[in-house]
Amino acid sequence: MTTTDQPTKDQSAGNRPAKDHPAKDSSAGAATSLALAGAMVTTVANFGTAILVARAGAVFAGLFFAATAVVTILGNSAGLGTMTGLIYFLPQVRQATHPNPRSLIIVALRPVAIASSLAAVALYLGAGPVGRVVAGAQTAEIAGTLRILAPTIPAWALTVGLLGATRGLGSMTPTVAVNQVGRPLAQLVLVGLAIRLTDTPGAWAVALAWGIPIVGGAVAALIALWRLGGFARSGRPTVTSREFWRYNRPRSLSTTFQVALERLDVVLVSALAGPGAAGVYGTLTRYITAGNFLIFSLGQAAAPGLRRALAGPDPAAAQRLLRQATGWMVLVAWPYLLLVAVKSDPLIRLLNPGFGHRGTALVVLAVFMLVSALAGPVDLALLMLGRSRSSLLAVAVALSVNIGLDWLLVPRLGLVGAAVGWGLAVAFQNGLATWLVHRSGRLSAVGRPALVAATGATLAVVPIGVATPDTLAGLVVTVAVAGVIHLGWMARFASVLSFPTVSRLRSRLTRSGRRRALTG
Repeated sequence: MTTTDQPTKDQSAGNRPAKDHPAKDSSAGAATSLALAGAMVTTVANFGTAILVARAGAVFAGLFFAATAVVTILGNSAGLGTMTGLIYFLPQVRQATHPNPRSLIIVALRPVAIASSLAAVALYLGAGPVGRVVAGAQTAEIAGTLRILAPTIPAWALTVGLLGATRGLGSMTPTVAVNQVGRPLAQLVLVGLAIRLTDTPGAWAVALAWGIPIVGGAVAALIALWRLGGFARSGRPTVTSREFWRYNRPRSLSTTFQVALERLDVVLVSALAGPGAAGVYGTLTRYITAGNFLIFSLGQAAAPGLRRALAGPDPAAAQRLLRQATGWMVLVAWPYLLLVAVKSDPLIRLLNPGFGHRGTALVVLAVFMLVSALAGPVDLALLMLGRSRSSLLAVAVALSVNIGLDWLLVPRLGLVGAAVGWGLAVAFQNGLATWLVHRSGRLSAVGRPALVAATGATLAVVPIGVATPDTLAGLVVTVAVAGVIHLGWMARFASVLSFPTVSRLRSRLTRSGRRRALTG
């Protein structure tokens, strides 16, 4: 993917000759660097919001996390998977002699507007019954929160589609600016004000503070799409409604299942163990959500480039890009996730000292996320291969596994049971998707870049993490020492990892050294 707003026709068509592959890798690397920067901002902002909410009390946090999980599931589900469909088809539309992106965007987003509006009305009217299932004795509190958040569902769903369209038109910038920087930071500031300006924070005030930036994000995404020419109309539609929805219909279901797989465990813990337990679990999972977001953001950046490579004349390009993207995922996510695994107790105390020793659940979640990162963007590879039904199968089975295991394990093992249920479900999804990608496209995500990245992260984090005490000081020492070791490893294997920032830095240092040698 290019990060410029108007890529050349050759770039978008994937028709460059073999000698231009480095340029493609460079553009993909630029998109990856941008996505990574946005993911880091999102991570910091989400942690800040989680800390503010968690320190208002476990029950309050449980109600907040459960309510926002319900709204997130409905908002993303009502997006009907149009993000992926637009990324898949818009490059084809742009290659037409007379491009007509507006026609495709209307085909994609009209059903989204209808479905999300219906979902908002249904949640508003059914907030009471949903609250009784999720929160029991706290039905009134969570029902009020759900009613306040219900109007954000259309904004959430449309934002997903609009930003997918901007990426399909060749720019990653709106996704980063709106979804990864603007909205999370605005939520952090407004939630902080809602909590700090009152002695006893009200659920309605915090919900309103969390919801307003979602509406603002939809407006910003609409403006960004307009500026990129998304509403231009200069010819007949290139992609018909039937063609778009034949591809996208399975994706609309798999998006619902995927978001449910990521968020439903908090709701299930609340229903099976109470809002207090859900507050602790929802707070702990912020660490895992951060790792998952890093992985997802890197996958998003790689998706359009992978689609072009699969459609191009060189089959090896897709294999190279898939393994490169997997290496980047491991390079970024593994050091963080290993730190979470070996320093779980001090990390929990950072969020809320009153949550005690709940490190086992966090360790289980982190270990399973390590496996997920190593699997690479296999679900996206399935989608870019046009196998949306196979993607649906993998995530549907995984969600069934998650619900079944949570139902069995949470009453017996508590938070550890929820962690095991979610982790096994995600591992099953990645395993099935890996097999399907190999069967459909003869592609494999794990190669030398991922193995080199995994080895470096393990050597950097695990020895020092085990050797230092489980205190804040031990955490700081581990981060500092492991960071230096990991950066050295990245510099040593920059050519293998092909990570753009490190490669550019090493190139600059090499050129600087040569200049000094010549002038000396």
